[in-house]
Amino acid sequence: MKHTLLLVCLINLILPVLAQSGYPKPSNMTDVLFYIQHNRGHNTYIYALNRLDDGNINKKDPIEVYRELFDEDGKIKPLSVIQRNFAYGISTQVVDSDTYEASIVSLPSQKFFLHIKSHKGSYVETTVNNVKMRVERIFIQQKEGTSGLGTKVDHIIFYGKAGHRSVVEKLVIKD
Repeated sequence: MKHTLLLVCLINLILPVLAQSGYPKPSNMTDVLFYIQHNRGHNTYIYALNRLDDGNINKKDPIEVYRELFDEDGKIKPLSVIQRNFAYGISTQVVDSDTYEASIVSLPSQKFFLHIKSHKGSYVETTVNNVKMRVERIFIQQKEGTSGLGTKVDHIIFYGKAGHRSVVEKLVIKD
């Protein structure tokens, strides 16, 4: 019984990692906070610090979202209106001078916190399954047979760090 339980736990940890084999990283990681990929192609949605021309962070709109189209030779493009308003757009609210609460429009219940750090580097935290983590990347497993505005999500895998430890947490989406 113990061996079976251990095997099931190991499979659940390994499968999410294997689900992303062959997916590219963004070509320029400067100021990247985290990025999102999904099972329907290699295009990547990038969440980065939004800097003004003078190099300071835009306090009114601190997170910039754009996409890298690996399925089209790595072109960098802004989100489309539909992507921004229904899927990957992000809204932020000031918590204090160095912290913002953020949420992605398609999953407003999942709160993210942007921490602005001048010396250590800025980062985004969230809590998944009672595990608080610095988010590095997110993988969305979309349900088969759904597409466009009717796309449904089966689960979301969050990759990040809890302290110095790498963590992977799976959030199952219930219809």
